[in-house]
Amino acid sequence: MNNIVRSIVTTLVLATSILSPPGIATSFSTDQSDLWWNASESGWGIQFVQRGSAIFATMFVYDSAGKPIWYAATLEPVGGGSWSGDLYVTEGSSFAAPRFDASSVIPRKVGTMNWTAVFIESGQLFYSVDGVSVNKRLVRQLTRTDNFNGAFLGATHQQVVGCVNESSNRTIEMTGPIDIVQGSSTISVTAGGCVFSGRFSQAGQFGSLDGSYACGGGDVGTGRVYEMLVSIHHVSARFDTISTGIRGCQSSGNLAGIRRQQSNSGVAVVRREADRVEHGPAR
Repeated sequence: MNNIVRSIVTTLVLATSILSPPGIATSFSTDQSDLWWNASESGWGIQFVQRGSAIFATMFVYDSAGKPIWYAATLEPVGGGSWSGDLYVTEGSSFAAPRFDASSVIPRKVGTMNWTAVFIESGQLFYSVDGVSVNKRLVRQLTRTDNFNGAFLGATHQQVVGCVNESSNRTIEMTGPIDIVQGSSTISVTAGGCVFSGRFSQAGQFGSLDGSYACGGGDVGTGRVYEMLVSIHHVSARFDTISTGIRGCQSSGNLAGIRRQQSNSGVAVVRREADRVEHGPAR
């Protein structure tokens, strides 16, 4: 019975990748989809939409006369966490035309664009327009802080290394509840038998927790939960731990969960389905 429940929960967790919003629409890399900017240069920016390994970029800037203009590029991976592609400007029908005439669009290659993801929340943008080169360090732009509060049903996968007792180095996979309580600047995440708590911050679409962790077995230390994404359906994140106890272990892993209704009706559905699989349909 328990094995069947775990199998069904795992299937549901994997299914979230199909139902997920654009935030985790890629399995190629950490998703670059976001608004990106330089906070000290407010007034221009660039948007990335990543699907698979490709990034579609639209940049809104100003030309040499100070008039607004935008450029677009499709960037392909070139290795080392970088993407590159040709940069274009286009001309077309007026927005005020009764119907936009797609045949009037004239693209012109003006140069190239390269994006390098330095960290999860920052990267380096290089582009050239008609012989003029620009190099900028950008970060993800936050428009609204997400609400991560909720109770979820999911799973954790964790790789444990560096333990004083080498027999403790192992892979841990657990299914069960994931509970998140978020305040104005703090957050706690309970998952996989451990509680992470600390300072909350968000960059673009990703939230993060920096603080400490404590597990039911007595292990404690510093902990970080990052690449946190939440929707009306699910939550997902990565996490790292460094034990400050006698075990000396370090770990990294990920978690994902499907949002539970307050009535726990979703859990009841899983149990009824498990009963049906194990015992067969009622006669």
